[in-house]
Amino acid sequence: MAMFSCPWLPSVLPNWIRYFPVYLIVPVGICAVVSGVGALRDMRGQESADRRRARAGILLGSVAVIVPVAVVVWACWVLSNTYG
Repeated sequence: MAMFSCPWLPSVLPNWIRYFPVYLIVPVGICAVVSGVGALRDMRGQESADRRRARAGILLGSVAVIVPVAVVVWACWVLSNTYG
């Protein structure tokens, strides 16, 4: 994950500040999935409950976890083919 940074932040900033949003995405995505699943469980049996927000949390949280992991796997694959 250290190969990704926020391109709009100036390079004079320390690396931990430039890379912080990348390290924050996956944990927040996991929290969104867990919260969405918990909300769906709480709504079980309630016919009038609106489940759209819980499902959106699960969907967006899954995307927030899958996309960075897929990019890291792709980058490792490309680098291993280039330099291996």
